Amino acid sequence: MTQPDVRRVLDDLVDGAREALGDRLVGAYLVGSFALGSADEWSDVDFVVVTDGRVEGDGLDALRALHRRLPDGGGWASHLEGSYADLADLRSPMTLGRRWWYVDNGSRELEQSAHDNTAHTRWLLRERGVVLTGPPPRDLVAEMGAPALRAEALGIARARAEQLEGDPSWYDDAWFQPACVLTSCRIVHTATHAEVTGKTAAAHWALEHLDPVHRPVIEAALADRAHPWDRVHRQADPALVAPTRALVWDVVRLAGQAALDARD
Repeated sequence: MTQPDVRRVLDDLVDGAREALGDRLVGAYLVGSFALGSADEWSDVDFVVVTDGRVEGDGLDALRALHRRLPDGGGWASHLEGSYADLADLRSPMTLGRRWWYVDNGSRELEQSAHDNTAHTRWLLRERGVVLTGPPPRDLVAEMGAPALRAEALGIARARAEQLEGDPSWYDDAWFQPACVLTSCRIVHTATHAEVTGKTAAAHWALEHLDPVHRPVIEAALADRAHPWDRVHRQADPALVAPTRALVWDVVRLAGQAALDARD
């Protein structure tokens, strides 16, 4: 993995978005693990393109064509993931959760999704976003305060725990299980510090600050970070299933406590 490899893919994205959107392109930004300096060879290439108004008509058709062809470049071009965010939405906290045009990692199709319209991604865009073209993201994105980040972290923690109780078979998946652990660490880190960091950094923080009972499953998840796609549809280590579930529920408690502590 080299920075020029990623930059070439991002240049192709920006050039294509500029051609598709014309004057409606406000800016394009690198977010995610590459923006945080924590990317590895298994990371997504996360982006946000800011537009003047919601994209539709010929502009949308051109963007669809762009994302159908970008993965043909291979390598990092197959791991682009991001959204086309309306500037008006970014300027208002009241529009959190509104759906934007989004392309998932490995996909060639745009879909309507709120995946990136979160306090988490807006904070990351504003505070850590890397400018590919356009003005500084702080000029575009309303500030995401600590209460919003903590409330979102707690909501996500609860929703994940309840969803997994409804379908615990996910814990048995060798791809999902370590990813679940690392995501849990990032959720509780955000709830505690009201800022966003990478999953690996959050896991190392969790090793030092969470109950030592969680240490084995976190260490195993860090060791399993490599080659995650090789484990899709394989069974997770049965010995890690119960500790993962315990961590998921403990994160609900910890995120709730962090929110209460911040109010005192």
